[in-house]
Formats: sequence, structure tokens, C-alpha cells
Amino acid sequence: MQPLMINKKDLLLQRSLPSFVKIYFLITLSIIMCSGKVLAQKTSTLINSDPPGVILSLEGEYRITATTPCRLPENITGFYRLKARLTGYETWDGEIMILPGQDNTFSFTLSPKTRFKAGLRSLFFPGWGQYYSDQRYRAALLSLSTLGLGVASLIADADYRRKRDDYFQIMTDLSNAVTAEEILQLRNLAREKNRQAYDAETTRNVFIGVTVGLWAYNLIDAVIFFPERKFVFQKPLTIGLNQIKADFDGQETNLKLIVMF
Repeated sequence: MQPLMINKKDLLLQRSLPSFVKIYFLITLSIIMCSGKVLAQKTSTLINSDPPGVILSLEGEYRITATTPCRLPENITGFYRLKARLTGYETWDGEIMILPGQDNTFSFTLSPKTRFKAGLRSLFFPGWGQYYSDQRYRAALLSLSTLGLGVASLIADADYRRKRDDYFQIMTDLSNAVTAEEILQLRNLAREKNRQAYDAETTRNVFIGVTVGLWAYNLIDAVIFFPERKFVFQKPLTIGLNQIKADFDGQETNLKLIVMF
């Protein structure tokens, strides 16, 4: 019977193998735990609106422009002032606080613009109702036209008053005239001044009438031709020059970040 021969290298390998397995297991477990911790700490900030497609402008540490619904990068935290706008809806303005280390969800509803508010604005100032309903060119045309006619009415009124005063002065001189020749001359002059004053008054009344008519048309236009819009997505405006690229999960739309200095 031959004696049992044990190789020292094999014995050392057998003793070391459990240690390697333990070390490998501990390293793998640590990696899994760290990965789980990182994933657990990942947070997001969601901004929703009714209706969707609202253009957002946030100002804080960064200046952000986005279109709802959107998801902000997790490094965006702190106090922000939010302004939301969409054609056909009232502008929403408010302040939000994005807390770090947790999910944040913000939702808001925009109120649609109305004919009544447009008409009320046009009643006080021509073109204001059209501007309110996002008809900028029509608003500018009505405002400038009414303003121009108003200025023309004031000029025409001043001209009428001056010619009327001239007529009254001639009539005063006529009442104080003594000679027949002077009376005849002043009467002819009074007729001419009266005609000029009458023409000036007619011109003034025409300008005032057209101004009032245009003002009334502006009011009717703001109410009757108030635009009925269907919702459409719009591209957001970009504010600033220096853009920061951010990572997204593919659910957000049109998000840009700009550093504020």
C-alpha cells in the first residue's frame, strides 16, 4: 500500500478557494446594494397642465423653457418662478419650490379667454380686446386708426372754435359800427366768417362721428369675431444664449436650460 501523497500547492489552493468566493460574493453584493441605492435616490420633477402643450418659462438658478407635459432633470432644485402661456388661454403666473431628494409633481389649469373680457377691454381702449385675443395686427390697426382719428377730431375742434370766435368778434364789431359803409363791410365779413365756422363745425362733427363709429366697430369686432381656437402644440421660445444639455427619459418635449448670470 502506497502512502497518500498530498501536494502542498493543491492544499493551499483548496484552502484559498473559499476565501476568494467570499471576497467575490462580498464585492458583488456591495455593487448591487450601491446600484440599488443610487437607483432609489433618483428623483424627478413632473410639470403637467390642462390643456397640455402649454409653454413654460421658469426662472431661478437656471432659466428654463419647456412645453408641458415635461420632466425636469433631477439636478434642478430650489425656488423658481413659473409663467405659463398658451394662445387662447389666460396666462398663469406663480411660484414653485422644487425640493431635492424626492419626486415633485406640479399641475395647473389655464382658463380660456372669453368674448366678454375681450369686449370689455375694447370698450375702454380700441384694439385692446383684439390684442387680448391674440389678434395683434388687427389690434394695432384699430388702435392706430382710432388714435389718429381722435387727434384729427381734436385739431378740427380747435379750428372750429377759432373760427367761431372770429365770427363772434366780427358780430361784436358790427354791433359797435357807426357808419353805413363800416356796417356793410362788417356784415359781408360776418357772413364769410359764419360760413367758415359752419364748415369747420361740419368737418369736426364728421371726424368725431367716424371716430365714434370706429370705436363701436372695434367693440363689435372684439365680441363677434372673437377667435375660436382648437388646441395645438406649439414650439417653446428660447430665452438666453448659453444652453446646458440635460439627460431625459424620453417623455418630455422641447426642454431647454439656460444659465443665468
